[in-house]
Amino acid sequence: MPAEVIQVLQHEEGGEGIETGHLNIQTSWWDGSAIYGSEGKKEAKVRTHADGKLKIGDDGLLQHEVNGIAVSGDIRNIWAGVSALQALFVKEHNAVCDALKEEDPRLDDEALFRYARLVTSAVIAKIHTIDWTVELLKTHTMNAAMHANWYGLLGKKIKDTFGHIGGPALGGLVGLKKPNNHGVPYSLTEEFTSVYRMHSLLPDSLKLRNINTDPGPNKSPEYLKDIKMEELVGIRGESTLNEIGFERQVVTMGHQACGALELWNYPFFFRDLVAQNVDGTERPDHVDMPVLEIYRDRERRIPRYNQFRRKLMLIPISKWEDLTDDKEAIETIREIYGDEVENLDLLVGLMAEKKIKGFAISETAFVVFILMATSRRLEADRFFTSYFNEKTYTERGLKWVNTTESLRDVLLRHYPRTVSKWMNSTSAFSVWDAPPNSFNPIPLLLRFPS
Repeated sequence: MPAEVIQVLQHEEGGEGIETGHLNIQTSWWDGSAIYGSEGKKEAKVRTHADGKLKIGDDGLLQHEVNGIAVSGDIRNIWAGVSALQALFVKEHNAVCDALKEEDPRLDDEALFRYARLVTSAVIAKIHTIDWTVELLKTHTMNAAMHANWYGLLGKKIKDTFGHIGGPALGGLVGLKKPNNHGVPYSLTEEFTSVYRMHSLLPDSLKLRNINTDPGPNKSPEYLKDIKMEELVGIRGESTLNEIGFERQVVTMGHQACGALELWNYPFFFRDLVAQNVDGTERPDHVDMPVLEIYRDRERRIPRYNQFRRKLMLIPISKWEDLTDDKEAIETIREIYGDEVENLDLLVGLMAEKKIKGFAISETAFVVFILMATSRRLEADRFFTSYFNEKTYTERGLKWVNTTESLRDVLLRHYPRTVSKWMNSTSAFSVWDAPPNSFNPIPLLLRFPS
């Protein structure tokens, strides 16, 4: 990091003592930057500059440059699944614009855009809190906790009727009188970056489905063929997605379970990945992602697994058997690290660690995740606390946020036939052909643009 940047950081509140660090081109906030971009030039590029709307193709997918690169807020290392979800929320933004203009025809392009961005970003934050996270950490306790984060222990009906009552426990974090930074400016920390490594969720191929047949109620769409993930990444992936189409892509992801965050489950295509620049163009160098992930943690001097747990006030392991019951995993780890448990790399430990029943991630990752990506991210943001009102969002905009509960609601708004025909589950983040409210595998849609 340049010396002048460190100097600026040291003068920020809570920034004393910073000697090293790494700049990020993306924001830490729930501001929809994956769709809108993190700076002015990108934002201008994705806008139509008419009625507040964003550019979208006639086929419901992202628009593309002449060279095939998608037009969206964040297109670096994009794949077809994320591109489809970006396109969905572009449609959501544009629908909000239509609703706001209907409510108040006096609103100009800039006002419509700003209001719609606030509303759409809040919808994403709400889905992440009470829909996505609930499926990632599928227990009754986490379901209650995440809903309490948004609505408080008094629940949705009370909050919708009487507004925010009491403190964060009774009324939830959303709608508090003022943000709470706990004395430290909010950011996603390097530790969060290290535990949020979820590439094992992706498979090596997409099992494409046929949505042009009617197999009957509660039946899965017919399997057609496998498409290698290499065909779904970058510019090539955008071309493949154009052939597949939005609805078939989303239905396919909804019916295919994602991979488990475990050892020996890293997708092979990541071992020789064609990296992309910020503008979406391909780089000449190839990347071995699992090696790079461990290298980055070491480069940033992230503590090894045991020391990482100590700093979180979790019990460290004293032998490999404390980490996992998998004998093959123990033997392999011992071949690499011997009996030196203190040398275990964080990522290896996270993948090997015994999971809490219902959790897709490890306990170690959960502790960092719950602090950074849910509670603090809401209570530190004025747009979810003191500014979460009709004045900031408009009456129609606030109602839009308050009546949207899930990704299923968003999909139903824009693709009602697809949802009614193919989604049997109550959440889009459950495998779609599973019985409603059952404990079931998580689909590829878990790769939500948070």
